[in-house]
Amino acid sequence: MIRHALAFLLLLGAPAQLAAQDIQQHGRHTKIEMVKRFELRGDARAAFRQFKRKSDYFGAIYINRPERHAGVHANANSLWLAEAYAQTLCHKQSRNPDYCVLYARSVPKDYDRTAFGVTLSHAANKDFREYKKLQNKKRSGAFAVADNGAIGYSWAEPSSMVAREQALHRCTKASVKLLREAPQDLLPLLSSPARQTCHIVHTSN
Repeated sequence: MIRHALAFLLLLGAPAQLAAQDIQQHGRHTKIEMVKRFELRGDARAAFRQFKRKSDYFGAIYINRPERHAGVHANANSLWLAEAYAQTLCHKQSRNPDYCVLYARSVPKDYDRTAFGVTLSHAANKDFREYKKLQNKKRSGAFAVADNGAIGYSWAEPSSMVAREQALHRCTKASVKLLREAPQDLLPLLSSPARQTCHIVHTSN
């Protein structure tokens, strides 16, 4: 039964039982990966121009070529989340959602798809660097993430247990806020227990 539960969590993409220090750290720069190369017109063309200009990783743009619509999302903690957001938004605008296809992605310049560990958005990487600066060798800290994109971290706590509790508490609050502010169309994507559950992915002392 336990084996089946773990397999189910891994299938969902949740970071089941990740050990501390399982974070991929990325730099500040982004690159655009083209998936399709057909000509864009109308709103889709304008959306892609803006996507390239504000290309914070992780991002994705879905295009409905016949209807000239686009669904765009960037600054997500993972590619799957960016792509799922963008696809959902493209479907929402389209009379025929089947025309929506993945057109391009934005990823860190140093992104390695074969590397193990949790990925973070452009903004969350900045938070992670700040978290590391706040750590004290004589105190404890922890960094937590949820599969829906929420994060939370702690520092200068008296023990590793307290540090973990505080990071999970802050991540859970961020997850609740994220759901409260998310567009209605995206709630089914983000609201499952597997997506909301926070996990410790880095500890300090």
